[in-house]
Amino acid sequence: MTKLLHILFVGPIGRLSYGVLYIIADGLAALLWLSGYRKKVVLGNLERAFPEMSSAERIRIARGFYTHLAEVVVESVKLFRVDRIELAKRFHHVNPEVLAPYADKPPGVLLSCGHYGNWERYAVTAGDALPLPLMGVYKPLSNAFYDDLIYRTRSQFGTELVAMKQVSNWMMEEKNRAKAVTLAVDQRPLDPKKAWWMEWMGQETAMHFGLEAFARKFDMPVVFFGLRKAKGKPRGHWEVHYELITEHPNEWPKGALLRAAYDRLETQIRTAPAHWLWSHTRWKHVRPEGISLHHVEVPEGDTDPAIQSATE
Repeated sequence: MTKLLHILFVGPIGRLSYGVLYIIADGLAALLWLSGYRKKVVLGNLERAFPEMSSAERIRIARGFYTHLAEVVVESVKLFRVDRIELAKRFHHVNPEVLAPYADKPPGVLLSCGHYGNWERYAVTAGDALPLPLMGVYKPLSNAFYDDLIYRTRSQFGTELVAMKQVSNWMMEEKNRAKAVTLAVDQRPLDPKKAWWMEWMGQETAMHFGLEAFARKFDMPVVFFGLRKAKGKPRGHWEVHYELITEHPNEWPKGALLRAAYDRLETQIRTAPAHWLWSHTRWKHVRPEGISLHHVEVPEGDTDPAIQSATE
């Protein structure tokens, strides 16, 4: 049945022009809003992140988020039948040369990001755009048909995909090969007692420590990449900007790498908040009794002071 639905609906939609797809996206956004899809979660997250805003301002951001989410959906469907050259124009990697110094230096570099913009487009295009092989972490789907379809779609232009549970072993096996490893820092940890807790977006937040743990274990430079709408371009055009955080992770205090990555993500979100994944229950956990809230400063002199370069 799943395969039949894809053949009858998803496949044909992927053949449509972008102009028609965005008309569909507008209708889908209205449907999501009127149906109340995760509206309580979205508005709750916005209230926590922006308590200084009026209810009307937060609703405006929420409506913008639903439009963005609908665009992500139709753009992701388009990836099943995408034109490589057209996609590169619509999703432009502005300064991938930031990664060039690590192209022949195993084990490579860690790329830090959040669920901002269209992460599916990034997964598809980055394998083509970067000067060294790209590895993306993914969570396999329970539906075998769509798991295979999404795997083939994301990897069609060279991106290597590794299941979340296999990442640690894969990193050890591939430690002698230069590559770029993409890790999203903004996912909610399953166990709040094993999380690293810091204040973020004005509230106590449980964080995965994986980015920093891998950086320290393999002594890998860390680069943040930020997405933003391309100025002066039609709807659906994005830019990717890369910024070095540090080449020397083991010289930083514990937690400082996470602080630097989350600071950049926060700047990005506050600049254009509608493009983050507000429907995710990011602040579901409450810090358990006895678990410390860490206050860490980012060292001066190692990171590029122009934090705005990837986010403005």
